[in-house]
Amino acid sequence: MLERELEIFVYGPHGIRRLFVYRRWMFLLPLAVLAVLAMGGAWLWRFQSGYEVLAMRRLAVLGELAAQKAAAMRLRDRVRRVGDEAGRIASFNAKLGVMLDRPAADTGDLGGMSVPRLPGVAVEDNLGRRLFDFLDALGGRMAREEVAQQELARSLLDRKLEFLAKPTLWPTRGFITSGFGGRASPFGRGGDFHNGVDIKVPMASPVYAAGAGRVIEADTMTGYGLRVVISHDYGLETVYAHLKKAEVKAGQQVKRGQLIALSGNSGRTTGAHLHYEVRADGVPVNPRQYLLD
Repeated sequence: MLERELEIFVYGPHGIRRLFVYRRWMFLLPLAVLAVLAMGGAWLWRFQSGYEVLAMRRLAVLGELAAQKAAAMRLRDRVRRVGDEAGRIASFNAKLGVMLDRPAADTGDLGGMSVPRLPGVAVEDNLGRRLFDFLDALGGRMAREEVAQQELARSLLDRKLEFLAKPTLWPTRGFITSGFGGRASPFGRGGDFHNGVDIKVPMASPVYAAGAGRVIEADTMTGYGLRVVISHDYGLETVYAHLKKAEVKAGQQVKRGQLIALSGNSGRTTGAHLHYEVRADGVPVNPRQYLLD
């Protein structure tokens, strides 16, 4: 058994001198420290043994975070592009609505485009994947709407061409002295049927094409005097008679509102005026049903 206290002396030429006093706790303390260090090392060893697993998990988490960040960036870009495209389509809808003189909603699904709903996302679902699926569905719907818009644009172009071709423009401005239909003869011979309208204007007033078409006649005819006949689409023809001068020739293409002649009093007339007719499939019809006041 260790002594509680032990004194060490040194013998020398000068006598005995105490060198060191050793006590028992001085021996037990290092043992206790070594025991604590050993237990601490044993306790920490389990963390050291799982370090490689933790490091691999950390790298995997960092890679997943990087992938999620890249996906978020791509998602942000796609949302921005889809937003720009939606704005472009909305602007196009508004322009078509103005051109058609009706609200955009009247153009069918174009004005009130139904956007596919994003399905409910549970906690365990992959939110990024569901968002991309949603954007794909939205992009597909917008592509279909754009195709429908192109069809509407073509239809609008057809309507525009129809509008330009039909005789909707007054050929000249003046007083209507004789309308379409039955009337008293201006030559004092009872009644007759008037095939057009007579517009009283000063001599050599400009006469314009009521619609786009092709000049098929620019010559003199008994009763009509000098006349111009224009063939339009949809089986329509317009006749401008009693002219002083023709500014176009047969076979010439003319635009709506183009100057085609000067008014006069050639032919069988009671004074200077323009006789204007509209014929549908060769049959005279009332020009007023086409004219836009």
